[in-house]
Amino acid sequence: MAEQAEQEELVTLTIDRRQVSVPKGSVIWAAAHKLGIEIPIYCYHPKMDPLGACRMCFVAVEKMPRVVTACTTVVSEGMVVYTDTPAVKKARQGTLEFLLINHPLDCPICDKGGECDLQDFTLRHGPGASRFDLRKRHFLKPVPVSENILLDRERCIACQRCARFCQEVAQENGLIMQERGYRTEVGVEPDAPFDSIFSGNVVEMCPVGALTAKSYRFVSRPWELKRTHSVCGYCSVGCNVSVDVRVDRLLRQYSHTNDAIDDGFLCDRGRWTLDPVNSPDRLRTPLIRRDGKLQPATWDEAINLVASRLREIAERDGAQAIGAIGSTHTTNEEAYLFQKLFRVGLGTNNIDHHHGRFPAPDGKALPWVWTDSIAGLDRASHIVLLGGDAYHRQPIIDLRIRRAIRRGAKVYVLTPEPNRLDRLATAAIRYAAGQSGLIARTLLNVVLSEGLTRGAYAEGHASDAQTRLSDITQDTPERVADLAQTDAAALRMLAREIAGATGAVLLYDEMATLEPSRASLAADLLDLALLTGNYGRRGAGVGPLFEDNNSLGARDMGVLPDTLPGYRPVSDTAAREALGAAWDADLSDAPGLGYDDMLGSGMKALYVMGANPMRHATSEQQSRLASTEFLVVQDTFLTETAQAATVVLPAVSYTEKDGTFTNTERCVQVVRKAMLELPGARADWAILNGVAQALGLDWNYQSPAQILGEIARTVPLYAGASRRTLGQTGARWPLAPGAPDTEGRTTLVGSPYLTWEMLAQGVAQGIPASSDHAGSGDLALAGGRAEGQASS
Repeated sequence: MAEQAEQEELVTLTIDRRQVSVPKGSVIWAAAHKLGIEIPIYCYHPKMDPLGACRMCFVAVEKMPRVVTACTTVVSEGMVVYTDTPAVKKARQGTLEFLLINHPLDCPICDKGGECDLQDFTLRHGPGASRFDLRKRHFLKPVPVSENILLDRERCIACQRCARFCQEVAQENGLIMQERGYRTEVGVEPDAPFDSIFSGNVVEMCPVGALTAKSYRFVSRPWELKRTHSVCGYCSVGCNVSVDVRVDRLLRQYSHTNDAIDDGFLCDRGRWTLDPVNSPDRLRTPLIRRDGKLQPATWDEAINLVASRLREIAERDGAQAIGAIGSTHTTNEEAYLFQKLFRVGLGTNNIDHHHGRFPAPDGKALPWVWTDSIAGLDRASHIVLLGGDAYHRQPIIDLRIRRAIRRGAKVYVLTPEPNRLDRLATAAIRYAAGQSGLIARTLLNVVLSEGLTRGAYAEGHASDAQTRLSDITQDTPERVADLAQTDAAALRMLAREIAGATGAVLLYDEMATLEPSRASLAADLLDLALLTGNYGRRGAGVGPLFEDNNSLGARDMGVLPDTLPGYRPVSDTAAREALGAAWDADLSDAPGLGYDDMLGSGMKALYVMGANPMRHATSEQQSRLASTEFLVVQDTFLTETAQAATVVLPAVSYTEKDGTFTNTERCVQVVRKAMLELPGARADWAILNGVAQALGLDWNYQSPAQILGEIARTVPLYAGASRRTLGQTGARWPLAPGAPDTEGRTTLVGSPYLTWEMLAQGVAQGIPASSDHAGSGDLALAGGRAEGQASS
């Protein structure tokens, strides 16, 4: 289905004798901003509706009798605007003089000093001196408005940004404006605690020092901080952040706007979870178990012991006696080296990580990913969240869903437990825990049994659809209502809504696929999207919400027992031989053991990088893990798994290394080193390089950039990827060359969505990102595939 390009109607105007064209409906401030002309603002925020409360953004417009506010005045064709006339300057000076009447002159101790809009605008636009010589008002300070935020009321200029964020963006109980006139001040809603996971955004958007973070209060000055643009290392959204460091201590993380992903916002977990980086409990030296106790050792001792024991066990018991459990937190470069180390250096495919259960790849290596994008949620008419809790697990996606609700989208929340989105959702459907897969099959059953299929895909696969219906004919809403303790009528209504939607996005939590009834959850929802035409365009799609910051990257890089990097099956002779030639190695064609099988089978040797299997293991698996003959753990802390290890290797955090992460929507982004490594610890890629050399491999990687270059050459999905071509905002795979930049250098463009033609041909073969139509490929219905134990 071809997507019609949207043509924006532009309006041309002149600002300070310079012409600019902006979309119709834009305000004067946005047009000036495009030209780089500063118009001072306090109440206005580009992510919220105009208010015009602060009266700071005055400009003069020809044919208008008096100055107007730039944040509320919509542009018109031929408009002529001036930002520097005497009348404009006088109006701004008057506004600033009024704001400063009661504002305390405490800049030297205010946390906002040095990055304060009131301070900056007073210097650039304000009067040279105040005519007010009476006593300023004072309040008891500070007032805690939440667990993490303090309020200094006398600094507040009543811009209302904070209250409007809570009401318009987060749409949750929070801050409000109390009293009226000169008594107006910020307060908290009565009987409604300000406990939103998005609360920290009000601190960042406050233009003065009225709202401050408890964790940063009186800690540092802005000019003392080293600021680095990077990517958050917690959930799978991949929000861009500014990492602020002083003397190699992480002091704060602020948002760094990437509109396509985070829309300029950041959740409190990403903002204030600093202890994992700053904790004194982090590992600082390798540990080797001697006489039953973990004792400090040198790096050479630890790495040589790891290499010699792995080699010994491989020679004695065979490569299948060795297993490797990778991480969903390490970079793509580190995940790539991890699987390469064990496939090339030790000849085993016993490589996996903790993840959801997805159908085993067929010959086309279909990856289970979100076929649309985070920004695509803005265009969706319907959003279905099945078995997920985005508010706590992928918060900024939850915030994007709230934005879609404001724009008229219908949202359906299907979860066993109450969800923070329930209040705003069109419908909240509860069901018994562990039945997400049964719910998905029921929705598909209704679409097929009532003949609600539509689109080119459904027309070309009518016989396959009938076969699928025969497989799930018993999963009617009425029967499932009893089994899953849910509402049959609500499920039937929802299936009809999806089938008739202009654009429906179906999202499910990766870990919902591990539930007892998960059977074919991922495949059933993909079929549901394909058969109802909700694919291959913005604002329509299906896919999992992954758990951690690089969950998808670990899969992309082949940290799986049955697929090579780029989702090429280990049984694919051509792919295996091509990769083997690039690596100068003979690769095994036998699928390895998966995560649960490695924990349950009692491996002779197990290498764990950046994971804590003890946290997910059953009591029997924990016992087997603790009795592993040779257990290596590579991590930042002495986790439960590390406490049982033979060798522990100290790694560094995401703020202390370079690399790339791939978020839940397939966007590959550059992670930048913001601080020096903790003394005694090393980056995971450097540790793996050292182990490989000790095993006798000819590895000499000098940097993550060099590793990314190899990934770009050997993994078709990442073809052409480099730190430069990925740029500041990243790109969604499959990647393709874009137009050269102004200096003639190659750039990359990502695919904003996947079409079913891409899936039919196999994105692992490097389908061009420019393909945006539904072709006539031969992709069979996903639900017809069997699940392989290796992918589970």
